[in-house]
Amino acid sequence: MTKHILLTALLAALSCNPNHDGEMLRPAVTDITESVYASVFIRPKVSYFPQPIRSGIIKEVFVEEGEQVKKGQLLIKISPTADVKNRVSSANINLQEAKENFVGENNLLLNIELELKTLREELSLDSINYFRQKELWAQNIGKKIDLERYELAYVATQNKYEILLKKRAQTLNNLENQYKKARDLAEAEQTQLEDFALRSTINGLVYALYKEEGELISAQERLAEIGSADDFVIEMDIDEEDITKINIGDTVAITLDAYANDVFIAQVSKLLPKKDETTQTFRVESTFLRGPSKLYNGLAGEANIIVDKRKNAMVIPSEYLLKGNKVQTNEGEQNVTVGVKNMEFVEIISGIDTSSLLIKPGR
Repeated sequence: MTKHILLTALLAALSCNPNHDGEMLRPAVTDITESVYASVFIRPKVSYFPQPIRSGIIKEVFVEEGEQVKKGQLLIKISPTADVKNRVSSANINLQEAKENFVGENNLLLNIELELKTLREELSLDSINYFRQKELWAQNIGKKIDLERYELAYVATQNKYEILLKKRAQTLNNLENQYKKARDLAEAEQTQLEDFALRSTINGLVYALYKEEGELISAQERLAEIGSADDFVIEMDIDEEDITKINIGDTVAITLDAYANDVFIAQVSKLLPKKDETTQTFRVESTFLRGPSKLYNGLAGEANIIVDKRKNAMVIPSEYLLKGNKVQTNEGEQNVTVGVKNMEFVEIISGIDTSSLLIKPGR
């Protein structure tokens, strides 16, 4: 049965004390507040459980419980498997080789550059010989066969030079492509190693650490709980019969086991629309308007969500109300219409008045 209670420290002024004589009394006029009871659990507003995507032995743990971490901060390293390490090593060797061939001191373009230098010198000499002989032939000096021989040599050298230029461009392109492929492969394999490093996705506090160095952790197994360090939310479980009474913005009076003598004020901030089939309750969240100086993940307590108030209401003690909304008078049972209720009192809207003398049930 759902409990509806008032916190004495908060709502004493709203209580009523009808004048009564023994087991008989008359209704009284006073203020009454109806509240819905809920169990309370304090948790970080944002929290998650970091999980690796690779299984393995934990090589090193970089955080402790109670430590604040930054987004992207390394939490653990897992020893990579042998095949991953071999692929990374092989990719790095290939990258180094491709880099040496492309831009190293003894890269494959050096021989071509030397050949080009030799051909440029040879082409310069053949050019000089050819054009000099051509000029002499224009003056009817020399033999035509000599002119043709110099011309053939010049054209042949020029062709060789152009072919070697194309070879250099092609070789340069091939070496560059090989280097880029090797670099991309090495980066891809290095990314595989990142799968063995687990990092925090938020700024927060390490509330719990479930694994230690040397332990095996499976893929998608929880390593820790990390959540916001200073921003908390109040979770309340509400019985099904009461959930329709609660609205966003309702005031909540909270007592926590850790602060037994204090009452804190909060406000309903979220109503989750789905019922928990296990507990048969609905989850409601609230945030503190006036809370304790220190909060911890997992603090428990009780709450009373104030769902209705009446000023100058006619009320009777709850124990005087019979089943079926009836009261016992000197004239017998009388039907009444009830309004706001709590564990102590019930508002009577109609059926009796303040002059009616009520008899306590069972007397």
